[in-house]
Amino acid sequence: MLNEEQFVLLVMRKLTGVASPEETATLENIISSHPGLRERYQHLEHYFNDAPHHSSENMELVLQKTLSKIRAGNGDATPVRRLYKRRYAVISAVAASLLIGMVIFFYNKERSPIPAKALQWVNRKNGKATRSYIELADGSKIWLNAASQLTYPEQFDRQSRTVFLEGEAFFDIAANPSRPFIIRLKKGTIKVLGTSFNIKAYENEPLQAAVVTGKVAFIPRYEEAKKVSDTILITPDVKVIYAANSGTLIKANTIGGEDKAWTDGHLIFRNATLEEIAANLERNFNKKVEFEASAPRQFRLTGTFHNNSLEEIMYYLSKSKAFHYRITDSTLVIGE
Repeated sequence: MLNEEQFVLLVMRKLTGVASPEETATLENIISSHPGLRERYQHLEHYFNDAPHHSSENMELVLQKTLSKIRAGNGDATPVRRLYKRRYAVISAVAASLLIGMVIFFYNKERSPIPAKALQWVNRKNGKATRSYIELADGSKIWLNAASQLTYPEQFDRQSRTVFLEGEAFFDIAANPSRPFIIRLKKGTIKVLGTSFNIKAYENEPLQAAVVTGKVAFIPRYEEAKKVSDTILITPDVKVIYAANSGTLIKANTIGGEDKAWTDGHLIFRNATLEEIAANLERNFNKKVEFEASAPRQFRLTGTFHNNSLEEIMYYLSKSKAFHYRITDSTLVIGE
């Protein structure tokens, strides 16, 4: 028999480093017995690791406050005999939000005279074939691409401006030398004072950061815990491409305007592999891409399109290299 509150408590104690060996073993057994909970745990772990560091003396208080809020929102905890996936999705989402809020609460408590309780977090998520525009409270402007999400506070505190990004976005940051703008990614961190730049940070793809105006600092997150992170400064028309799985980081020239061209409906491919292009098309047209053969994946192509249909783009690309394709209601199939 598993209590919902017990699961959330074990997860938080594990993530905050205060779990006993017995509690850690219990949590691992629960996750092993219920594969559906593994995704929930990974979701919580991701948000926790992306949050700013916080002092260990606050950990127990974090847990107490989090549990108090869970109780307040759900009434007295009642043991359940079966795990209902939907209910745990809600619990995980609540816990994730609380974790973010609590971590930032204690981070800001030590640095800001403004009560962190004033921070109200907003999560904007775009599905495939959807783009959106966001204007933050400080006047910064953000264009959020398809299959992407941004988490940000309705109001920033007086010390810094922090947001969380998954996917791709173009930022035009309002200048404020006294409050740096920080973007936390799964594979690193971006710090700026006031500039415009594009970040592409999709799962299973190298992270790309390209500057149009000003200067930004990129701090990669290495998967090897002992490797010390460097700070890479990126200037206009320079792009950094970082592959976290190999630790490879490339700094190259680019045309900053082309990296943000997607905000105006342009799709620009320069010497890109057909596999890279296919991933882009899948996000922009919400068509699942399937390769029937391996060879076309490595074909390199160049092309510029503006508000063209998927049919038009594939027609012109197929004139450059010898491959065949077909488009159904839900799928783009590419073969030799």
